[in-house]
Order: sequence, then structure tokens, then C-alpha cells
Amino acid sequence: MRAKRWTLWSGLLAVAIGLIAWIGFVEADAEAKARAFCERFPVGSAFTDVATAAVDVGDRRHRIIRANEVLIAFVGVPPFSRHVCAFDGQSGKVTQARYLRLD
Repeated sequence: MRAKRWTLWSGLLAVAIGLIAWIGFVEADAEAKARAFCERFPVGSAFTDVATAAVDVGDRRHRIIRANEVLIAFVGVPPFSRHVCAFDGQSGKVTQARYLRLD
């Protein structure tokens, strides 16, 4: 009887550790992708390049592309964690690029 309990608790512990590791990996991956996209277009770059590249990245449900604003979200552990790269533009140039984390 003791061996069964030991096996059960060991299995539950292994699942919990695996889940925590998976969450850490998914969050780190989403953050890295958002930061890399933000760094890809520095201030002064062509805003049309940002808008064109934004069509193919991030979560399609959390993507906003407007004339002077682009917001791209990379989802970590759904539905709570979003890593966002936001661009502001004026006169066809990027005026601000920033990373935001929304929980």
C-alpha cells in the first residue's frame, strides 16, 4: 500500500514540475519574440515596413494595424499573458517602439 502512495505522489510531483517548466518556457518564448520584433524596427525606420511585417507575426486575434499605430501581441500562457510590441508612427517613420506585458 505504501508503494502505491509513493508512486502516486511521485507521479503528481513530476507532472507539477513539468507543468511549471512548460509555463516558464512558453512565457520566455513569447517575451523573446515580442522583444525581437520591437528591436527589428528602430526609431526612424519606415513605418510601412513595420505594418507589412506585422501581418505575418504574433497572434492574429491580438494584432492591430492602423495608419499610425501597430500593436502585435505574442501570447504566453493563454488567456492571461500577452507580450506586446507597440509602434507609433508619424510622417511615415517609426517614432516609438516599446515592449509591454499585459497580464
